[in-house]
Amino acid sequence: MGNFIDIILISKRRNFQRNIRLSFGLAVAGVVIFVVLFISTLTLFIYNIQRTYSHFELQQQEVEHEKLLRKLDSLRQYLKYTEDRFNSFIAQDNRERTYWQMAYIHPDIWSMGIGGKKYKPISESISNCINRRLDEIYESLDILKGKCMLRKTSLVQLYQKQQKDFQLWSHIPSINPVPGHRIGSGFGYRVDPIDKKTIRMHWGVDIGAPKGTLIYATADGVVSYVGWNHGYGLMVDIDHGYGFRTRYAHCSSILVKPGDFVKRGQAIARVGATGRTTCSHLHYEVHVSGVKVNPAKYISFASNIID
Repeated sequence: MGNFIDIILISKRRNFQRNIRLSFGLAVAGVVIFVVLFISTLTLFIYNIQRTYSHFELQQQEVEHEKLLRKLDSLRQYLKYTEDRFNSFIAQDNRERTYWQMAYIHPDIWSMGIGGKKYKPISESISNCINRRLDEIYESLDILKGKCMLRKTSLVQLYQKQQKDFQLWSHIPSINPVPGHRIGSGFGYRVDPIDKKTIRMHWGVDIGAPKGTLIYATADGVVSYVGWNHGYGLMVDIDHGYGFRTRYAHCSSILVKPGDFVKRGQAIARVGATGRTTCSHLHYEVHVSGVKVNPAKYISFASNIID
């Protein structure tokens, strides 16, 4: 009896009773088979669930992958559009540099990056396709960043050049000292207007105007001389710096004193007929590095007195 196992099946509904006797080894084998079948079935069920989930996850990843590729392509196109737009700034930079007589920046320099770090994949799970596109985007951004920095540097250089030139221009004689009036006697050799015989060098220009007409400084500078100077009569000298000096002679009165800083278009004297002259007018001279030059080349006869 110890080597057998009795299994009694009873059904009250059908009034059924049956006794099944199995050997112990056979019963154990049956249990083992049942357990194995149960575990196998459970394992297969779990495997199928995992496989279904993995397939679904793979599909989701493929969808996300396609979305990411489209976004990267869109970003690349926008970067390309931005680079094309930036080319207009490069053209503008070249025009500005040409206008201000500065050497333009070579196209090869514009196209160079700033030497940023090489792009490294953020994850090994990202596809090579995405990594290549990310690499291209990072390279484009690197170049665009370099162009922006170069343009910024160029703008600083242009500003400094403009400030320097504006300062120089403000010290270059360039307006009519007696606005509204024209040159009567020019620069060069002429018959002396006093004795009507001698040919003398006329080192300036004469601008006829009624006595008392205001005379204006033709550029920024410092009054270096005020007083009587023989044939010049009552006169004013202004040192403009950069080698420029102007002289205003035959004045009736002076409105400034030595050492005064004057601005272009500032009234400094009044027209008169003092000194060696026959009528009321302004004798105007321009000296460049100590050499007397033709003032007509430095006079704008526009109606305004400030350029």
